[in-house]
Amino acid sequence: MGFVIAMSPDELVRDIDQLVALPEVFIQVNHMMEQPNCSSAKLAEIISADTDISSRLLRLVNSSMYGLRSRIDTISRAVTIAGTEELRNLVTATCAVRSFTGIPEHLINMEDYWRHGVTTGVIAKILAQQCNVLHSERLFVAGMLHDVGRLVIYLRIPDKATEILNITAGDEWILAEEEDHYLGFNHMDVGAALMKSWQLPDSIISVIQNHHTPKRATDHKFDVSLVHIALAIARGQMTGLSVEEMIWAIDPSIWEETGLSPENITPHVDKMLMMSLDTLKTILSPIDQKQA
Repeated sequence: MGFVIAMSPDELVRDIDQLVALPEVFIQVNHMMEQPNCSSAKLAEIISADTDISSRLLRLVNSSMYGLRSRIDTISRAVTIAGTEELRNLVTATCAVRSFTGIPEHLINMEDYWRHGVTTGVIAKILAQQCNVLHSERLFVAGMLHDVGRLVIYLRIPDKATEILNITAGDEWILAEEEDHYLGFNHMDVGAALMKSWQLPDSIISVIQNHHTPKRATDHKFDVSLVHIALAIARGQMTGLSVEEMIWAIDPSIWEETGLSPENITPHVDKMLMMSLDTLKTILSPIDQKQA
């Protein structure tokens, strides 16, 4: 028998700022992006004021994931390269890594969590580039944050989360179903509610809401499908599956939606995973403030 709690996903994320210490740069950037006179110069000024975040962003745009021919040394140049909306999304992803702390270790290993998220994001971005998608940074952010609702659940209702994890026994394929049964909602609902409260683009919200159930997506189906493929590969990599086993569960309609196929992805999987490791180090490694 389920123990549906008397709380909605919106209510669960409403006071999350009391548990998640979002950096001031995140708040200021989001506020600035809502202003009609938002300028790239002002945005760069705000981001540059946070040495840690700005240093991580510069490392990110100079990483192998971007493959730029010349080095980017300033945030203002990074804004020019990536665009204001894309850089806002990257700020969000980078701030999330720094902000979600204090989650009990018996609920989740945060290093494994971010490894899975970053791997999913990098693969989604590469797949988007294969499909000639403009502004593919949003796929990286959507992939990286696709499971962020789980972190909110672990922070807000850890006892319920513990019971659900005991029931699923590590089987992530049934996690959302058990959450629905015991909570009346799942981590995808919670993640989407959080992204709405953070004022992220609808495409990212749709990915987080539907990444396990892409057929249910009513909009941004292409982005949802790309991340669905990416997370299947990322999950397989973490559980030691072969490439063939990684993609066995992907519905044929997903390949049809994206125009991709197992045959044109399989040869590139090893390279994508190596790039993911490089990006993970970029995001999680300590910043030497003397070099920042």
